[in-house]
Amino acid sequence: MTLMPLIFAAIMSVTCHGWISTTNLVPLKSHIPPTSNTHNLQLKGSLLEEPDNQFGRMTYWDESYRESLVQNDDHDGSKNDTETFSWYCGWNDELEPFFNEVVPLEQNPTVLIPGIGNDACIRDMFDSGYHRLSAFDYAPEGVECAKRMFGPQRLQLMDDLLVADARDLPYDDASFDAVLDKGTLDSIFLSGGKDKVLARKHLGMAVSELARVVKVGGVVFSVTAACVDAVQQSFDEYNELKGCCWKQIRDGSLYITEDGYTSNNVDATMLVWERIK
Repeated sequence: MTLMPLIFAAIMSVTCHGWISTTNLVPLKSHIPPTSNTHNLQLKGSLLEEPDNQFGRMTYWDESYRESLVQNDDHDGSKNDTETFSWYCGWNDELEPFFNEVVPLEQNPTVLIPGIGNDACIRDMFDSGYHRLSAFDYAPEGVECAKRMFGPQRLQLMDDLLVADARDLPYDDASFDAVLDKGTLDSIFLSGGKDKVLARKHLGMAVSELARVVKVGGVVFSVTAACVDAVQQSFDEYNELKGCCWKQIRDGSLYITEDGYTSNNVDATMLVWERIK
């Protein structure tokens, strides 16, 4: 038995899968294997405090992902696909109709995926035609899971897959048409543990980075369950600080797509903002 079902049970109250890192970043198309060497990042506000919650620690998630990888090694030493798990919801007939309505596939959008790990939803998203994906994870072993899950053919078509820090992203300004967040913003807040001031500060840093890397007219699509109010508040506070950068186009209330899909079929809250300036 792997750890992932047990982890998910815990995550329904405390969710975390990818946000801060001090690891070198290597794009897929360079064909250079990711390095495990680390360097100190000069993070905004010098927030390098060790989280008091295990779900905010890289070592916890690396070990969890490593367990999945080890249990999926063949006996002859070859590697097969890692065990997968969809955080909060799957893609087909769940998230797809809602995401496609605000980020149409026919526009060939560039999409950023924070905290990819072993989420099979993102692989299914790719298979549905969203090929211009850039993805990252906090844990190096999470990136390794994603590499095995996608396989070499898909990886050749993706833009990049990195170990990265959601509070200090390695991408240029206005790089993406959309961001699909599945619980990573939740994890950033919850990893602060009892220190809610630190939790809000971490989350605010991540939201600020999303505003930087998303194009005007682009969207952030957040699937959230554990910290709906905290995520909403962080975007509201950014608007107050910057003068209405985000226009909210989905607020988590019941919504029906033109094709008749209802939002209550997704076991989480969907919040969507458009960057308007």
